[in-house]
Amino acid sequence: MGSTAKTPLVSSEISAIWNSYIGESLVAHIIEYFSSRVDDNEIGYILQHILSLSNRRIKILTNLFNQEKLPLPEAFTDSDVDVNAPRLFTDILYLQYAAYEARASVRSYSVILSRVTRSDIREYFSKCIEESTDVYNRTAELGLSKGIFIKAPQVEVSKKVQYIKSKSFILDMLGKKRDLLTDEITDIVSITNDTVIRKALIIGFGQVCKNKEVFDYISRVITLANKQNDGLNSFLIDEGIPIGSSSDSYVTDSTISPFSDKLMLNKILIMYRLKISSIGIALANIMRSDLKATYRKYLDESMEHSKDGMDIMINNGWLEQPPQAINHENLAKL
Repeated sequence: MGSTAKTPLVSSEISAIWNSYIGESLVAHIIEYFSSRVDDNEIGYILQHILSLSNRRIKILTNLFNQEKLPLPEAFTDSDVDVNAPRLFTDILYLQYAAYEARASVRSYSVILSRVTRSDIREYFSKCIEESTDVYNRTAELGLSKGIFIKAPQVEVSKKVQYIKSKSFILDMLGKKRDLLTDEITDIVSITNDTVIRKALIIGFGQVCKNKEVFDYISRVITLANKQNDGLNSFLIDEGIPIGSSSDSYVTDSTISPFSDKLMLNKILIMYRLKISSIGIALANIMRSDLKATYRKYLDESMEHSKDGMDIMINNGWLEQPPQAINHENLAKL
């Protein structure tokens, strides 16, 4: 990054570096454990590369917090991970998770980049997007070569240009529904495939967590994930479109936790935010009314479950408060 002897950070930039630090700290500790329990050398190389990127970003962000005289988030420490714990996940999950995380990073950092203005901050997040894109391409190539990369289904489309001529294209008329658009198929497949990866992680977390309240919450999260994926997949099944597999081979039988309950619940809530964002994007894309109603329902359910998780975090003192603007009028009244 270039010199930071510039204008003070604005609110969007403070938020950006704070959230980035929390996220990189979380990813670094998860990947550190994965790297210690991987057998496949090619997958291990990618994990080590991701860990190196996260550690470098943490150093850059730490320097930035110090230069701006902002308090460094506590985030996560070595006490939140046990790299010597037995293997909880398989190598296939490691690669699928790396691809999932890279996709999420590209989306998140692209949004952040559009909201920041200072040149060094733009430079940092532009580099993050470039690096995350490279990681995704690496995971895609390796996954394709091993035959384990999750792809969207192949479908036949019309060979001629067409225009919409009836409102029935959007509204259901007499119970008849038009075929799904490729945009709608893409969103369904993306959300359900990501849910398979998230659910595998969460199943593993539920297998090893110590806090009963967290365990009960995880059980509810898994039940909701199954219900929502079944609901979305039914749209594909109705049209004879193949659906992705929901593999149970991602998790071992270990009951010894490599992570603290705090770290695991934080990760679940971050994944919920990503899911909520994905559903929001899907709502903006789709045109079929029954699918739109389904997404609205799933959005409400996901937001409710996310709030329940935040309540548990607060009750246990695990939720670190993001930077908050000072209300000078309130200070003047003291």
